[in-house]
Amino acid sequence: MNLTEFIESSRRLLQATTRPSREELWMLFRISMLGVVALGFIGFMVRVIFWIVNLAP
Repeated sequence: MNLTEFIESSRRLLQATTRPSREELWMLFRISMLGVVALGFIGFMVRVIFWIVNLAP
């Protein structure tokens, strides 16, 4: 694929796409925050488990 074909393909792609609505952006934000919280909770639980294991004689 040469440069001209790439530019033409990119232009067709940009014409076919649409901007997300406010509701779609809000849903994406909520799902992303849920993932961040879930990973944080898992990391915290692993930290607590290792802390408990290190306390045992």
